[in-house]
Amino acid sequence: MCHLLIIEESEFALRQAVVTYYETKEPFYLPAELSEGEEVFLATKDGIIAYAEVLFSEYTTRPADPHWLTEADEQEQTYACLDLISVDLRHPLLGSSLKITPGQMDPKIRQWLVEAWQTGHFESDVTTIKQAKERRMERFRERNHLMPLEKSCELCGNRQQSILEWHEHQGHFQTVCPTCHRLAHQGLHEIKDIAATSDESSP
Repeated sequence: MCHLLIIEESEFALRQAVVTYYETKEPFYLPAELSEGEEVFLATKDGIIAYAEVLFSEYTTRPADPHWLTEADEQEQTYACLDLISVDLRHPLLGSSLKITPGQMDPKIRQWLVEAWQTGHFESDVTTIKQAKERRMERFRERNHLMPLEKSCELCGNRQQSILEWHEHQGHFQTVCPTCHRLAHQGLHEIKDIAATSDESSP
């Protein structure tokens, strides 16, 4: 199963929380009754910013967390313990008009969301709010650069005109395909298939 949780940021500082817990690799709690192993997309009203897995759920008073912006009371309810898989504060799904009802998703919606998350310039190395803002500005410049694109990706040679786009590199703009664009933003300059390299794949 897959669920969408939209968190009210006046109650819980979700952006700061996912950055902190992704960096420290700690699980955290949000109010929801979900089963172990279920997938969860975490969103603000502006859109999706994180993808997580449920470790377990428990009926309890609100677990302590410095990112709560409201006072805790003694009321008990069910909280899901979540383990973050990936975080992207500048993902294209942030800011989109998601017409998806919070809660359990239809399998087709789930498939679409997972694919959109994984291919939408997926970033898994966000560590600070400052870094996320810098990358958002990079993307803004790339999206609004109006010079004509080259006929192929400058990094891999892909010639599919319909998918080519801009990447800013040292003050200049390169024509790239989405795969090379994602790798460039992750700082990966070379892809090596270890499994296909007999010397390195052997124990």
